[in-house]
Amino acid sequence: MRIRSSILVVGKLLAVTSIAAATACGGGGGGKIMADTPVLPYQAPDIDEITGMESEDEDAEETAPAPAPAGSAQNPQK
Repeated sequence: MRIRSSILVVGKLLAVTSIAAATACGGGGGGKIMADTPVLPYQAPDIDEITGMESEDEDAEETAPAPAPAGSAQNPQK
């Protein structure tokens, strides 16, 4: 009789613990994230933010190319 009552006590404790864990962990309402902020799409960072250097506009380079330096290795002066 003592073994039977011990098994029943352990069974009741497991039942109460499982019910408490299921309700405390939100059992059954899956698929929703409780958050205060709206969901925003991913925006890739600019290359300027990653490198920390400011890049020049491509349009400015096309309209006004930089002049070649006077003493370059490609065009030696004599």
